Amino acid sequence: MAYKEAAFDDAEYKIWKKNTPFLYDLVMTHALEWPSLTTQWLPNALWRKWH
Repeated sequence: MAYKEAAFDDAEYKIWKKNTPFLYDLVMTHALEWPSLTTQWLPNALWRKWH
């Protein structure tokens, strides 16, 4: 069972590593007019999941 969990973690890591350049490119290229101390990340993600 530990082998399957390790394989699953490895697969998740590989997916994350493949998509990381897109995520950070998006974050780095988004400029705001005014500085902000707060942000709303994926505002509807939890709402859709639970409703």
